[in-house]
Amino acid sequence: MADFDKEGAKNEIAESLSLSTSCMQQIGFSFKRPNRFATYYRQKLIFILCVCSICYHLFSEVVIIGLTLFNSPRVEDVVPLLHIVGYGILSIAKVFVLWYKKDVFGQLLDELADIWPMSPLEKEAQNIKNKSLSGLRIAHQWYFWLNISGVWFFNITPIAIFFFRTWRGQHAEIGFVWMSWYPFDKQQPVAHVAVYLFEMFAGHTCVMIMICTDLLFTGMASHIGMLLRLLQRRLESLANVCKTDEENYEEILTNIKLHQRLIRYCNNLEEAFSLVNLINIVLSSINICCALFVIVLLEPFMALSNKLFLGSALIQIGVLCWYADDIYHANAKVASAAYNSFWYKTSPRCRRTLLFLIQRSQKPIAFTAMKFTNISLVTYSAILTRSYSYFALLYTMYSDS
Repeated sequence: MADFDKEGAKNEIAESLSLSTSCMQQIGFSFKRPNRFATYYRQKLIFILCVCSICYHLFSEVVIIGLTLFNSPRVEDVVPLLHIVGYGILSIAKVFVLWYKKDVFGQLLDELADIWPMSPLEKEAQNIKNKSLSGLRIAHQWYFWLNISGVWFFNITPIAIFFFRTWRGQHAEIGFVWMSWYPFDKQQPVAHVAVYLFEMFAGHTCVMIMICTDLLFTGMASHIGMLLRLLQRRLESLANVCKTDEENYEEILTNIKLHQRLIRYCNNLEEAFSLVNLINIVLSSINICCALFVIVLLEPFMALSNKLFLGSALIQIGVLCWYADDIYHANAKVASAAYNSFWYKTSPRCRRTLLFLIQRSQKPIAFTAMKFTNISLVTYSAILTRSYSYFALLYTMYSDS
């Protein structure tokens, strides 16, 4: 790809991931090193503060769970704490992977620019590209605002409860955003304000980490699916016009090389996110189950916040499974597209070469959870089923007690 085209491709890719990049900047993270030293060290300081805040936030939640189990091990006391801890664990795992695989993600974005489809494209191919980018942009915006609204409803709920109870003439005190442990008396006025601001910051940081990593993954996965569909289009039009045998052979080789690059790219992306995917799959059922339990049976004042949390949890694991499933089926359809082409108009050499592409396409491309299981919409269905089973168990324990 020419330097001019590659620069244009990088700009289009950056625009499609603009929300993810914006969230990364809020936690002091970037794939590019800033030119100015002051900017670089300010970015590092913000990143360290964000990581330390969510680490202590998780630690304090775990301590509270331990104290609660020791003093009052009742279901209704412990369950409301679990999904917050699960969300914190997932956030720490994602920010660790984002930092540890920083160079890998930067390389993947650079490689994507090399195979990015640039204008002029034929009408059908341009429609595929436009539809994919438009759908991705809408999905990212909905996901972003749902998560942001969820965390800020949590942040303002204690204040809203205070004004509501004051309006009703009841005794009211401003509480805290989360149930956390601190090595000092957090009820003192100055400490109360400091803790409240810290908990708002920690919650916001967790959400920013979740959003930026999820949007990065779904954006890159969406682009892989788009490129696979464009490859299908190219294969379907193979030998549709009069070309020499050598031209058809070169076109087939080009398509095979593109398919191999997409497979390699997908495998690299899968390897980078594999650990996070495993933690996500394991914790999602618990997070969904506990949030549902709290909504149905406990904390009426927190109902709206927890409903937004539940919606975010469902969508978060749902989009992961959706895009993984999309790539799985898009790769399978490459074989069908090659078979539906005008291969019978080509020479035996072209047919034999095309057969290798068909055979390779029949081998699935799948995102996995550390190779334990392939991720697809079937996985999503299993997570929802498991969540309901856990909820039924908790409901039985709560009813018996």
